Amino acid sequence: MRTGTLKYILLVSLLLNLSLLGAAAYSHFKPPWYRPSFTAGHLPSRAECNRRSNHLFQELSLKPEQVKIFQGKADQFHTLIDQKRQEIDQLRNKLIGQMSTDLQDNRAIEATIVQINKRQEEMQKMVVAHMLEFKSMLTPEQQKKFMKLIEGAMTMRREGPCP
Repeated sequence: MRTGTLKYILLVSLLLNLSLLGAAAYSHFKPPWYRPSFTAGHLPSRAECNRRSNHLFQELSLKPEQVKIFQGKADQFHTLIDQKRQEIDQLRNKLIGQMSTDLQDNRAIEATIVQINKRQEEMQKMVVAHMLEFKSMLTPEQQKKFMKLIEGAMTMRREGPCP
């Protein structure tokens, strides 16, 4: 091979390695709420939310009194959400069982789907009510920051911080 060809191959290899390193560094150092940790339709775990909440509290410049109030409310909220999540998981398992049988009962399957949708709607309403309550306890400046974070999370299909 000629020296020019070897230099070209070496340059392409070097650029490829640098781009891979750059991508790895970017995904490692980006803010934690941009990292996908759950699939669509599922809320993050309580531990994940606690980690994100600390960052949210810093981002919104919350006072220590506000942090204490919000953490208490967040704990209550996550307990209720965990219960709803367990109900939905049980219903999904029931649905899988219904679909697994040789003689499917379409009415029973449809009824289970309706129950799952109802629980998910309840959970969504709880999340929105919690966010609105959280927002109402913020100063106008903090509200703007909070809504900007929520808007970014919803419009960019990225995870938002958990309030």
